[in-house]
Amino acid sequence: MIFKTNIYLVATLSALALLPTAIYANESGCVSNYDSSVDYFPDKVESKYASGFDITYKGNAKYIRNNLSGETYVLYQCGTPAPADVTPTPASSLQVGNWTKLVAIPGTKVALDSAPASVAIELLGAQNSVAATYKYFAVTSPCMQKQLDGLPRIQQNFGTPSNRRRRSNSNNGNSRLVRRVSYDTSSLGLQWTFTTYGMNDPSSIAVNPEDAGDMLGKAEWIKFISAFYNKEAEANTIFAGIESRYNTLKASSASGTDKKTIGLARYNKVANGTILGWSIDQVQPWLAQGLADAGLSAYNGDTTSFRSASDFYNAISGWDILVDTSGEPLPRGGATIPMWSNLVSGYGFTSSGGRDFANSLPVVANSAIYRSDLISSYQNATDYNEHLQIQVDVLLEDFVKIASASSGAKDTTWYRNLPQHVPVDWVSASNCK
Repeated sequence: MIFKTNIYLVATLSALALLPTAIYANESGCVSNYDSSVDYFPDKVESKYASGFDITYKGNAKYIRNNLSGETYVLYQCGTPAPADVTPTPASSLQVGNWTKLVAIPGTKVALDSAPASVAIELLGAQNSVAATYKYFAVTSPCMQKQLDGLPRIQQNFGTPSNRRRRSNSNNGNSRLVRRVSYDTSSLGLQWTFTTYGMNDPSSIAVNPEDAGDMLGKAEWIKFISAFYNKEAEANTIFAGIESRYNTLKASSASGTDKKTIGLARYNKVANGTILGWSIDQVQPWLAQGLADAGLSAYNGDTTSFRSASDFYNAISGWDILVDTSGEPLPRGGATIPMWSNLVSGYGFTSSGGRDFANSLPVVANSAIYRSDLISSYQNATDYNEHLQIQVDVLLEDFVKIASASSGAKDTTWYRNLPQHVPVDWVSASNCK
């Protein structure tokens, strides 16, 4: 985990005498005496990697473009006037996408519907600003679980009027109605909701590190969140640490041409226990980059589904490492976390047709089968899905350990080794220290 370092800015008495109105750090509260000549955000962030957002500063305002959700957020310091050159999209607009949203900062009363935003807020020490969550939102962090305990749960409103959106695959001018979606924040006086996708309402902020172009581009989203709290200085410090650790691990990882092959696979099982087939999942570009930085080679062959076990075995026979993405179905819906015995049954790792697959498949013989659910909550959330979006140095460290292990790594942070029967670390609010 990364621990936030408080940065205290100290000015000498002589400097204070010469510059009585100077701002030495971004304001933590509202301004009482606005001065149009002042740069209210001396601490700034910028996007270095393929993060998916751009930010510029101008006096008392920050202009953020989320290139992934297609939204623009104009943040202005509370106690100062909103920028006169900005026209926010009206709340009643039927527009689909490309909204401009005007927001007074810093955040003091916000809602959560984004796991990566939850991580960034906690790392920045701004968790006390969270005043509500989406109805079905869950986190793994014990201390954030404690923070959220008892808070109001908001819902999404699917109301009218509807948005009219042109069909993307039609040239005849046809369109369809799309129900407007927004979060129910007005009754609680919330400033905005951090969410995972663009919403057609004036008070939701899309946070999208899942779609960032590379590993360190994910981590840079802590800078995005920091802008809403005037905590750019803290974000720069945290990101610099992540970047340094990541690059150090990358430089020390295996660099030879003989790399282990790693792939993502799952068995497809229904509630009555029937196996419908097996699938190989596509490795996303950012993940392939992280694996390569650890000295691993991501499988890039056929990712189709298999109805024949032998065809599936042949497809993964060249793998050195398998990451399982299966979900054991519950009788009444939902899914639970599979254990090694489930995988033995689900993948058929038993003698078949005279061939003992339990011994011949490298991933089984070398105990190299993992799941990213080592740290999980009882609300069906995993720490991996939260923290990997920011703490990519920890993710790379896991990959390096997996790459160098001769018989299954057991000292990883997020990846649970199933053949070695590594147990799930179930966490709750009681684990907060």
